[in-house]
Amino acid sequence: CIIRVAKPTLSSSGSQVITPFRKLMLCAESRKEMEDWITALKSVQKWETYEASQFNMEHFSGMHNWYACSHARPTFCNVCREALPGVTSHGLSCEVCKFKAHKRCAVRSTNNCKWTTLASIGNDIIEDEEGVSMPHQWLEGNLPVSAKCVVCDKNCGSVRRLQDWRCLWCKAIVHSSCKEQMGKVCPLGQYRVSIIPPTALNSIDSDGFWKATSASCSSPLLVLVNSKSGDNQGVKFLRKFKQLLNPAQVFDLMNGGPELGLRLFQKFVTFRILVCGGDGSVGWVLSELDKLNLHKQCQLGVLPLGTGNDLARVLGWGGLCDDDAQLLQILEKLERCKADADFLQLKEPFSVFQVHITQYADSVASHLAKILDSDKHSDVISSAKYTFKHLQLKVHFHGNATPRQRAVACINVGL
Repeated sequence: CIIRVAKPTLSSSGSQVITPFRKLMLCAESRKEMEDWITALKSVQKWETYEASQFNMEHFSGMHNWYACSHARPTFCNVCREALPGVTSHGLSCEVCKFKAHKRCAVRSTNNCKWTTLASIGNDIIEDEEGVSMPHQWLEGNLPVSAKCVVCDKNCGSVRRLQDWRCLWCKAIVHSSCKEQMGKVCPLGQYRVSIIPPTALNSIDSDGFWKATSASCSSPLLVLVNSKSGDNQGVKFLRKFKQLLNPAQVFDLMNGGPELGLRLFQKFVTFRILVCGGDGSVGWVLSELDKLNLHKQCQLGVLPLGTGNDLARVLGWGGLCDDDAQLLQILEKLERCKADADFLQLKEPFSVFQVHITQYADSVASHLAKILDSDKHSDVISSAKYTFKHLQLKVHFHGNATPRQRAVACINVGL
């Protein structure tokens, strides 16, 4: 959370702000304990508008976002390079870049989390006659057991020391001795269609919001997650999406709502939205789209979390997705989608973006509206038959589907 530090003054207000903001790191043994801390802090805090400048400092600061975690295999501190104990009470991990640190070392770590903007890349930026390009962003050590070098195809990493490197963007793994043989420009990896490269965020509008350069992105993905959905399971999805994409394009709906993300993406000619939450989250996002008049340039998909997902079931997005391991498969499907330049209608039959949000003629939502609003008896009967038939098929499927089929349903829309 963000706090301001003040000192006493002789003015009537009684205090004067002496710092723009401070980040308070809370460590708790459980999510419930963390929520209790946050509730206690909010109870003594006066309500303030979440200004764009305050949001930018938090979202684009480059600071690590720590959480306490345990480790099932030997893991080493990226600050002091010594081993981390397996117990949760001593080790911290950054939820975005997986930088590891002892609690005593975290304060000495540099603010070198995953890049978000051109400014965050700093002197590492690559400049030539064609413009600017992004290099690899390397993090040392703590590699998976099966890691292999992309240069020599030999095993990488060590369980005895901090060794070898992993790119936070393209996920390439290399030996220290092979790193110089890698190309200097990072290709962004298999999810490059969905990623906003940090080089695309290079200036701030007069209203305080970052302005994205659309030329370097054809149809990026905006991820809006309700962190409290599914008994706070949304937190896991937030972390995973930040690891796979640019953290700047992943937003918590509980921290500023959908407007912040939509304002960032409004400069793009076309973009896609993935809402991770329940029916209320989807409705919230759709309302903001109407307010900003962005419905003609984007497409919407839903990753249903929690139990309130009747809309997602009816429209074919599935009933529940509670496993963040499925995100890799979901993003792979999105990367294979091909967009039609005229109608922005994605062609893959089972894409989560199969339903364009501006076309409701054949959707259940359209027929429900006719039932409620139409004065023609024939229209009401026709729409009711369509709706009941659609619901009957859904109930039949979910009643006979295996647990695996129900899980797959959250990403396969055409069931």
